[in-house]
Amino acid sequence: MRGFSHFFALTATALRSIPQRLGAALVTVISIGTVVGVLVAMLALGQGLESFSQTGVRADRVSILSNGAQTSMDSVLAIADIPKIIDKPGIRRDSQGKPLASGIVTQIIDGVTRRNQHGSIGLFAADTQWRKIWPEAHLLAGRYFQPGLHELLVSEVIRNRFKGVDLGDEVKIHGSPWKIVGIIKGNGGFFDDALIADAPTLLSALPQAPYSAVDAVLETPASFAVLKQSIASDPTLKVQVLTEAEANETVIKSMRKVLDFVSYFIGGLMATGAVCGALSSLYAAVAARTTEIATLRAIGFGAVPIIGSVLAEGLILAIPPALLGTAAAWVLFNGDVVDAGGLTFKMSVTPHLLVVSIFWALAIALIGALLPAIRAATLPVATALRKS
Repeated sequence: MRGFSHFFALTATALRSIPQRLGAALVTVISIGTVVGVLVAMLALGQGLESFSQTGVRADRVSILSNGAQTSMDSVLAIADIPKIIDKPGIRRDSQGKPLASGIVTQIIDGVTRRNQHGSIGLFAADTQWRKIWPEAHLLAGRYFQPGLHELLVSEVIRNRFKGVDLGDEVKIHGSPWKIVGIIKGNGGFFDDALIADAPTLLSALPQAPYSAVDAVLETPASFAVLKQSIASDPTLKVQVLTEAEANETVIKSMRKVLDFVSYFIGGLMATGAVCGALSSLYAAVAARTTEIATLRAIGFGAVPIIGSVLAEGLILAIPPALLGTAAAWVLFNGDVVDAGGLTFKMSVTPHLLVVSIFWALAIALIGALLPAIRAATLPVATALRKS
C-alpha cells in the first residue's frame, strides 16, 4: 500500500509541474497527435473499403467461381457449365419455376473522370434474372436495357464520376458503340460501381469473353451447405461456392492489405519521431525534478513508484492527442469519396480506429517514457543532491 501511495503522490506532483515545462509537454502532445491523425486518416481508407464490400450483403446470395479464382476477374466458367450450376438444389426459384441465378460476365473498360484523369470502369453483365437477384437496384431515369441490343445501364456513382457515361451517351466496348439507356442506383455496394449490360448480348459481341461467375439466391441461408455439397459431388464442375460476403471480401483483400501496410509503415516512421518528442519532454521533466526526486529517494521513496510515476505521466499526456488526432481525421476525412483500383468508396473513421489510435498513442508514450523513468529511478542520490 505504501508503494501505491508513493506512486500516486509522485504522479500528482509531476502533473502539477507540467505548466512549468509546457513547451516540452506540447512537443509530446503535438507529435503524438500528428502521428495519430495521419495513421487514422490512412486506416480510414481500409475501413471504408471494408464497409463498402459488406454494404447490402445478404446471407441468402452466393457467388460461384472457378476453382482457384481469387475474384470474378480471374474466374473462368464454361458456357456449358452455367445450366448445370443454376439447376442445383438449394437455389430459389421464382413463381414460374425459373432458378434465381444468373451467369455473370465482368470486364474493365477505360474511362475519363470529370477531373480529366484516366480511370477504370467496371462492366457487369448478367442474364435476364438479374433484377430478381438484386431487387435493391432501382431505375432513377430512362429505362432498362433490352436483351439483344447494345444497351447499357449506368450506376449513379459512375455517372457522377466519369465523362461520357450519361443518359443517351454511347460507350465504346472493344470498338463497338453501346448506348446508355438508363441510370440505376443500388444500396451502396459493388452494384453501384459499374456499367450494367445483358450478358448474352455482351458475349455475342465479345466471342472470346467467358462467363466469370454465377450469382444466385438461396432458398434460405441454410441452403448454402446443400448447394455446396451438390456442386462438390458433381465431378464435371470445377467450381467453388462463396457467400456474398466472402466473394466481396476476396475482391478487396489484396487492396486492403496494401492500404493497411502502407498506413502502418508510414505511421511507424512518424511514430519514431513522436517517441523522440516524448523522450525530450520526459527527460526535461526528470531534469527539472532531479533534486526533488533525489530528496524523495533519500527519505525512503522506492525506485518502482518513481518509474511508475514517469510512465504514468507519459501515458496521461498521450490520451488527449489520441482523441484530438482521431477527431481531426474524422472531421477532415470521414465520408470523403475515394477511387482506388476502379472501386469508389467513402473513407470511414470508425470507433475501432479510435481504439487503434489510443493504443498507438499509449505505445509511443510508453516507449518514450521508459528511458527517462529508468534514469529518474537510478540517478545516484548524492549526485542529484550535489546538482542542487
